[in-house]
Amino acid sequence: MAKLYVKGFGFACGIVAAALTLIVGVLKILFYLECGLNKTMAMIYLDYHPTLFSVILNSVWGFIFASLIGSAIAWLYNRIIEESGKEIQEKIKLVARSIWESKGKPEGGSADDWREAEKRVKGF
Repeated sequence: MAKLYVKGFGFACGIVAAALTLIVGVLKILFYLECGLNKTMAMIYLDYHPTLFSVILNSVWGFIFASLIGSAIAWLYNRIIEESGKEIQEKIKLVARSIWESKGKPEGGSADDWREAEKRVKGF
């Protein structure tokens, strides 16, 4: 499986959070929009009120917060992928060895045994 670029994923999460915070804040200022999302945002963001300064400040806060959380999620995902990748390689190694032993331990042909083991373990 492909790894995530930690900084890029964190940056993208930050941009999305900042943009959503800005859009909701501006809509709240322009249309006096009241909805459940406003209550949720008031719990997450510092001093969330319908003023331009507050909206900008909370958009920056949202960018920082979501960037950190997104980076942590990407890092954790990459760690999990690394661990499962090591486990898969170990299984392939064991299956390849059993294939080699079932053939009577011949010289050469280890690449063919490895490919057959990959097919069995990965299912393709």
